[in-house]
Amino acid sequence: MKNFKLVWSARSECGPNRKKNEDSIYPSTSGNNQPPFKAAVCDGLGGHVSGDIASKIAADTLNEEVEDLKKVINQANNMTVITINENALMKIAHVGDSRCYVLSDRNLVKITEDQNVPGYQNVLKQALGSNEKLNIQEIDFQLQIGDVILLCSDGLYNEVGEEYIKKKMQDGTSADTLVSEVLLLDPKDNVSAIMINLI
Repeated sequence: MKNFKLVWSARSECGPNRKKNEDSIYPSTSGNNQPPFKAAVCDGLGGHVSGDIASKIAADTLNEEVEDLKKVINQANNMTVITINENALMKIAHVGDSRCYVLSDRNLVKITEDQNVPGYQNVLKQALGSNEKLNIQEIDFQLQIGDVILLCSDGLYNEVGEEYIKKKMQDGTSADTLVSEVLLLDPKDNVSAIMINLI
């Protein structure tokens, strides 16, 4: 694949109904660069003991060279982490209820599968910090120039529908603007998003 660049925006905010923001994101600031690239949304699991600490440790792990995405996830237990290589191959590792979307050829694809119990939002099948072996969802997805990727916490997608998300991704909306708009809806949870463009 010919040379391409990644341009991203990132924002994580404490929701108005939460005392603190237990989410962590990586990278935590907007920017642009050549591949390889890595990013993650870590959800602190709303109010669980040390949820914010586990979330931050996992995000901090990404500052180092990462070979095995499973090792990163084992630090947090509720996160979606991606890497994108020079051939625009995106590797996704996922546990919990954060999401990865890709907008490609005007089609919105939800890459990850939510791991929560129907009817009990935020009560995950795999508890934070448990010693049980995690069932980590691993996916490879071939990207192309022009694709847009969104990583977000459930605090974002629970407030808006996928048509709204698709429109914002098509319009080139930044993560900063998207999070601002969701905060106006008085969300129940913290709100985190990373928007990534391949150009």
